Amino acid sequence: MQNLLSMSLSPLPIWVAGAMLLSSCGAPLGPIPGGKLQGNIEAWPKDWSHAEDVENILLETNPDDPYSVTIWGLGIDDAFFVGASKRSNQWAENLETNPKAIIDVDGTLYKAVAVRVTDAQVNNAVAQQFMAKYDLDPDVLEGDGAFYQLTAAPD
Repeated sequence: MQNLLSMSLSPLPIWVAGAMLLSSCGAPLGPIPGGKLQGNIEAWPKDWSHAEDVENILLETNPDDPYSVTIWGLGIDDAFFVGASKRSNQWAENLETNPKAIIDVDGTLYKAVAVRVTDAQVNNAVAQQFMAKYDLDPDVLEGDGAFYQLTAAPD
């Protein structure tokens, strides 16, 4: 009986259930999405040079039912950009529905409004910056992805 019981209760489902429970309560856990980000909201920076060495940021979307992810991002002047490998990613769909977001850059939270980049020149400039910062092959940026420009949310 003991062997039968121990065979049917593997640790994987318990780990998955635990990770899902934890992710619904706060920040994402690695690649597992989370909920509402915790911390104090600071004023939007006039420039993002302090974020040049920050590899991963946290992005919270969907204010009514917060959904947060760990992603790559970069600042250019007073705007911050994030890239979706697919526009069907949950967080990208959330931004398309409601552009309000919160980003956590190196432990500091900022309220933002996101707009999908549609201007070809801006898109190319952002793509070049992403390739340089993250040492990406240009082929990685082809497909159904999109960049989103985040700017300060109005008070």
